[in-house]
Amino acid sequence: MKVKMNATHGLFSLILEPDELDILKPNEKVSLGSKMVEINLPWQLDPDTIHPDHLALCIMMITHPFVGKVLTFPKPVSQRFYDFHHSKSTRYTIGPVDETLEPWSPSENSRPGLAFSGGVDSTAALALMPPTTAAIFMDRPIRKKSLYDKDAAHHSCLEVERLGYDMHVILCDLEYVRSPVGFPVDVANSVPAVLMAEYLNLDCIGFGTIMESTYGTGHRRYRDYPNGNHYTLWGGLFKAAGLPFILPVAGISEVGTSMIVNKAPLGTLSQSCMRGTWKKPCLNCWKCFRKQLLDNAILGNQPDSNYLDDIFNNKEASLFLSRIPIKHENILTWSTHRLESEHELYKLLKERVRGAEDALDWLGKWYSPSIELMPEKYRSGVKEKILKYLSIMDLEDENKLMSWDMKDLIESDTVAQQSESLTNQMSAALKPR
Repeated sequence: MKVKMNATHGLFSLILEPDELDILKPNEKVSLGSKMVEINLPWQLDPDTIHPDHLALCIMMITHPFVGKVLTFPKPVSQRFYDFHHSKSTRYTIGPVDETLEPWSPSENSRPGLAFSGGVDSTAALALMPPTTAAIFMDRPIRKKSLYDKDAAHHSCLEVERLGYDMHVILCDLEYVRSPVGFPVDVANSVPAVLMAEYLNLDCIGFGTIMESTYGTGHRRYRDYPNGNHYTLWGGLFKAAGLPFILPVAGISEVGTSMIVNKAPLGTLSQSCMRGTWKKPCLNCWKCFRKQLLDNAILGNQPDSNYLDDIFNNKEASLFLSRIPIKHENILTWSTHRLESEHELYKLLKERVRGAEDALDWLGKWYSPSIELMPEKYRSGVKEKILKYLSIMDLEDENKLMSWDMKDLIESDTVAQQSESLTNQMSAALKPR
């Protein structure tokens, strides 16, 4: 694949030119969509000041699933960036290379950037990072009818700015490169931040990536994220471009980030639901189902039957609950362990996720070895803030995290029967909203 670039002050465009060796349909569910990306950068930003390694990194995030054998950039990259990618032995080569190009390094008084979404995890990350952090929200233009509603995210960004943070909302349509619409790779929401790294004087790029996504809790089994493929490839590419990851909530579960936003001054501006409007979540998506139970468990609010009737009247949730394991099943276990009700569907859920048996107290604590996923200059400050909200896992807690394995549950006939009973009764009880 060859990528060309057109850039003027305020508008940055990339044109994708696939060849016969490229992968236009990586799997049955995903294919290459748009071959043009447009990003509305600040008009004061001269596109010629964007370092070629930053440009290349962004192109890789946009095109990675679709590249076959060769990815050709519009500008040559540094030898350092090329050498790192080459050392990973990925399925494709990159180029051209300029041996005389100096790798990028931040200037004095540099600061972190955060790929901000307005959700709970992203807001918790911002609350833990330095107040000088630049928050960058990638604003997807809506081209046709969509369940996605930007109202809550836009309000969150306005509130972040009102609280004195350096907030940037950047219109960017890269999600249309993938069909169906979405991020080509999970870190692609950082593309505007990477392109603006020199302009904003950034020295690292942050994400609201939580323990469930890093270490695998709530999924099939524990994974050693710092030594895994994702961190070594993408974390390594960001570092080779002079912008290492900063992952302040990588050792904090969804339970912990929710605890943080319930206490932190920034917490009031977060909303994870992407379908509802500001302060009015849709209450009809999977996130709403999970977050409603979690927030009630954190606050100690015991839900009544009418409330639970409404929570369980959620068609999308019934689909997620039919899976084994359920996505972020650990969060449901933690929540139901702390909530009591005689509501029939709730009792079936609690039985299915073993909420009566497992307290999972360690989900409300910080896994301190995750501090290695942050640049050294920011570690002490972030740690100090974390400890304002959460305690540290002890060795017993850490062993529980590192021994996480859902194999027995996945293969259990009893769990399969419980799952079928729950989803059948939940589906039968669904009513039109």
